[in-house]
Amino acid sequence: MIRIAFRYGDSRIFARLVCLLQGGDSAHCEVAYAWAGRVHQCVSASFLDGGVRQKTLALDPAKWRVYEAEGEPTEVLAWLRRHDAERYDWLGLLGFAIRRIKGWSNRKFCSEACADILGLPDPYRYDLALLESVCARYGKRVDLERRA
Repeated sequence: MIRIAFRYGDSRIFARLVCLLQGGDSAHCEVAYAWAGRVHQCVSASFLDGGVRQKTLALDPAKWRVYEAEGEPTEVLAWLRRHDAERYDWLGLLGFAIRRIKGWSNRKFCSEACADILGLPDPYRYDLALLESVCARYGKRVDLERRA
């Protein structure tokens, strides 16, 4: 199993802009392939970190919604090896506001990276709200309060 985590309620300007563009309350998502309590080893594409990367995050349940999903940690790490250090896809993110814009094929935004790791078709089409909807429907919500 792997986990998909969605950060919500972020008051930073870029996060608020992402929520406005995508029509939800989540501003970022991560795929976790290993964890102990709230500390998760994650992979995603991050505006703040410049693109695709791996990061250790302590997921506070007041800021993150987490779902278990089908997948193997080895698949997440293989995806990371193929895409590590690809730059952040600003243009793809903007495509959710202006649908005629399609992002660069060699760059990623967070929900695109997570959808690609999950093996979803056309991962560039998944904004945060749609990806979380899929995770909520087909995954299982993780109670970080209880597991901390």
